[in-house]
Amino acid sequence: FKMAHNHSHTITSSNEINRSFMIGIALNVSYVIVEIIYGFRNNSTSLLSDAAHNVGDVSGLLLAFLAFKLQTIKPSKIFSYGLKKGSIVTSFINSILLAFAIGAIAWEGVHKILNPSPLSGITIMWVALMGVVINFVSALLFKRNQKEDLNIKAAYWHLMADALVSFGVVISGIVIQYTNYYALDGIMAIVIAIVVLFSSWSLFKDSAIAILDGVPNTINTEEIAVHLLEVKGVISVHHIHIWGISTNENALTAHVVVDNLQKLPQIKASLKEELEEHNINHSTLEFEIVEENCTETTL
Repeated sequence: FKMAHNHSHTITSSNEINRSFMIGIALNVSYVIVEIIYGFRNNSTSLLSDAAHNVGDVSGLLLAFLAFKLQTIKPSKIFSYGLKKGSIVTSFINSILLAFAIGAIAWEGVHKILNPSPLSGITIMWVALMGVVINFVSALLFKRNQKEDLNIKAAYWHLMADALVSFGVVISGIVIQYTNYYALDGIMAIVIAIVVLFSSWSLFKDSAIAILDGVPNTINTEEIAVHLLEVKGVISVHHIHIWGISTNENALTAHVVVDNLQKLPQIKASLKEELEEHNINHSTLEFEIVEENCTETTL
């Protein structure tokens, strides 16, 4: 017996989410343009580095928005899951582009430390202060819905972290203005590169695992197996496969040995409910009885 299930989370107001993304993207694009203009005018590596960092923010917001939109595309004969996987591919490409940005930021930062040149600390301070406000306001747009969707949650915390990075640049601007320690501009660029490295490595690793249909890092297969065994009527669970079909939806297939096929509807309902609590939105279960002696024993 094979039972299939298709479930997707619904978010309170799609119009509200759309509006939040549009405003957040517009604010961050505008800020990137301001940082680039004043970065070049002021010859500030920290502003240009933060601009590259914020380009990552914009692409991250676009990615989350894409994932949100792809959920609404209906499956077709060719794409039976719709185009949800596209969000994972975009995520992987985004991480590769960020890697190149890190290299450029670090190279320019080292150059500035070795060859510091005069620049306006006040300009750096005011432009970065604008970044603190924009990142904080952008984060607040997603605060209400961040518990309902993993992409929205990621966008919220990323923007909050970036507000702190911008605040660090504000401090460096003040120090440069009053001490003329121009090498600090390059040091801040290195710090920003390290921040981007940590965030992009996680993005690269998670998206690479997802592309190869690996188990998402938010999922514990052994724990799920234990919880499924606690469902009344279930004797054993084996041949479990779990993978991500998008950046915020997971799928599972498994063989479930039951003690009584007459109880199948109740057992199935309990299993589906348990899986959804573990963020398994799509599951296909094959039910067996003990006498079948299934040889497929992969966990």
